[in-house]
Amino acid sequence: MFTPEMLLTTCIMSGCDYLDSIKGVGFKGAVKLVQGAGKEETFLEVMTAIRSAGKLTIPRKYERKYKKALLTFKF
Repeated sequence: MFTPEMLLTTCIMSGCDYLDSIKGVGFKGAVKLVQGAGKEETFLEVMTAIRSAGKLTIPRKYERKYKKALLTFKF
């Protein structure tokens, strides 16, 4: 079951107007990444999984822009 935080992370990672998406991660891919990460510290766990796999390139300043997007959607 997805928590509201997990759903928000999935939606932002699959692409939104506030930051560039990670090339190769669409909605289905974001769902798999978030499900694999778990409910605590979802985004950090997803970033760790992406880096350890080494298959995807994370855009510059992605994490900082993600935090801004998350705050925008929360408030």
